[in-house]
Amino acid sequence: MPFPEGFTLRAPVLADGEQVVSMMNEETEALIGVPLADIDWVTGPWKAPDADPLSFGVLEDPGGRIVGYLLVETRPPHTAVFGIGVIAIDRHGQGLGTGLVEEIERRAAVMAERAPAGQRVLMHMGALAGEPQISALLSGRGYEEVRRFWRMGIEFEGPPDPPRPIEGMNIRPFAPGDESETYRCLAEAFEDHWGDGFSTEEQWIKRHIEAAEEFHPDHWFLAWSNDEVAGALIGQPRAVQDPAFGYIEQLGVRRAHRGRGVGEALLRTSFCHLYESGRGGALLHVDSDSPTGADRLYERVGMTAIPQFATWEKELRPG
Repeated sequence: MPFPEGFTLRAPVLADGEQVVSMMNEETEALIGVPLADIDWVTGPWKAPDADPLSFGVLEDPGGRIVGYLLVETRPPHTAVFGIGVIAIDRHGQGLGTGLVEEIERRAAVMAERAPAGQRVLMHMGALAGEPQISALLSGRGYEEVRRFWRMGIEFEGPPDPPRPIEGMNIRPFAPGDESETYRCLAEAFEDHWGDGFSTEEQWIKRHIEAAEEFHPDHWFLAWSNDEVAGALIGQPRAVQDPAFGYIEQLGVRRAHRGRGVGEALLRTSFCHLYESGRGGALLHVDSDSPTGADRLYERVGMTAIPQFATWEKELRPG
């Protein structure tokens, strides 16, 4: 095990969730000034029906305190593996980060064996953007930064502009029974996004609805075209980084319905609902090089960007 004597890496249990969230947020508040993690984001994957024991680990110090966390995941066809490692802020500079990256890569190599024979497999590592220690650690292990993700936000200075009507499109809140159609819309929309694939329907429903600590369907909006969901917005009344703001977790429009203003209409519907609910604004995260032009849409509705996350890449297995 690549850690000093007395440190123990083990599988997490649900009771660890709050401690992991607290550790992660102490680190990000110290480094970038805002918390980033919540209990659903941390423990949701642990509760997935097909959770992989290789995917999660907590690191304890000799006193039994959790001082590290790792997440490693891959989805079919398993040609990319994604990892995140976090070390408690007061344990930085003690070599634990290097050990965590080594352990992530060891687990990722096992997962890479699930890819078809002869297929190249890439390792993607998520990290805070622009942090010199993290950048030095990853670049020293052969990674290159390949993507930046922005936090974008808007502060409401008054009632937001309402959405313009779209012929043949009806926007309404999510209702029981809409689960599968909502998932199918988002899964198709996210086929065009850069990254490591979209979760299965069972995983998505479990994480966002059935096992979510907070599920707020009144903040979910669907754009219906006849009996098909053309676009979907998954929202929350409070953003982890600023509870006075709402948070837009996922927004996607099916290819056949793009270019009609569906995404903008969903955003403006959400803004109006958040304003009426007493929120001061809205936050979301987006790929700065989004192939669907999502960043331009968000700018058009008045959102501004701050770089926040980076994805680093190296070859895990040659083709």
